[in-house]
Amino acid sequence: MKLKLGILDQSPTIEGGSALQALQNSIDLATFADDAGFHRIVYSEHHGVEAYGSSSPEILSAVILSKTKRIKVGTGGIMMKNYSAYKIAEWTKMLGSLYPERFILGLGKAPGGLKDAVSALNNHRPVILSSQETKLEEIIQYIKEDKGIYHGLIAQPKGLSHLPEILWLGSGIQSATEAAKHGVGYSYADFMKNDKAAESTETYLNEFDRNQYSPTPSLQVAVAVSVAENLKQARYNAYGMAYQFLQARHIQAPEALLPTEIIEQRILGTEDEDEFFKIMDQMIIDTPENISERLKEKAEDYNTDEIMILCNMYRETDRMDTYKSIILANY
Repeated sequence: MKLKLGILDQSPTIEGGSALQALQNSIDLATFADDAGFHRIVYSEHHGVEAYGSSSPEILSAVILSKTKRIKVGTGGIMMKNYSAYKIAEWTKMLGSLYPERFILGLGKAPGGLKDAVSALNNHRPVILSSQETKLEEIIQYIKEDKGIYHGLIAQPKGLSHLPEILWLGSGIQSATEAAKHGVGYSYADFMKNDKAAESTETYLNEFDRNQYSPTPSLQVAVAVSVAENLKQARYNAYGMAYQFLQARHIQAPEALLPTEIIEQRILGTEDEDEFFKIMDQMIIDTPENISERLKEKAEDYNTDEIMILCNMYRETDRMDTYKSIILANY
């Protein structure tokens, strides 16, 4: 089985580096992915943290769409509680009209940052904790130009030739159920998985309503991956990404990627050591000879043919080598 391979790019920064360099790396990765045959690339949204360079995936998507020719590009995803459904629908329709069948609207329910960042995004007003599913319904109404909560209100531009693809991001059964109910795609975060992983994706596939936004289900599974010439190097290259995951689990703002040696000094012999290596064990860490089979096994576990690759590494050359090894192995 030949997989549809995608990239989840968080525009990672490194210690001593800059967000601008991270964004340039994202542009370089996208142009490579476009030429190499990756199916899609999506950009995450983070606020108020040094670890990631992109706070506006919709803007980065527009830049990447202008610099590529065939690859699908989108948000992975927009943190909905910080924005109005109307504004999301407007720029979605604009990108969908300028780049028909290439732009992807990925939507997430997480805050996208810690308390102060979320407060600033919401003009220092309390965040309205209404159902994000309701906001999804509004977005769909504006895109499809159905009658919405404001009679006669349109989201320009009108009359799209193709409805843009919508992805609902999640890692649990509730998100899977919501995606299925509204007939949108579902992107499951395997790197954040829990003991309900398979049940979540099965729920989506079994309950998908073909009479809603899209007639066919679209299931992607996002995995954290490290590939190098030998297993020891592949594990070492993954330390920075694993350490960021550890910080996020502890409700800390992740730092920029650190060298492996620094992380070893911080982790080994501490109370966090066991948790850190459990996170490492959840990643796909292998060599170029074996990576294709590992990814196919993961796809079979979830009954999908589409895998999204997340790879954050201290050395950008190691990150690029991982993506190069994966696409070569999939031919």
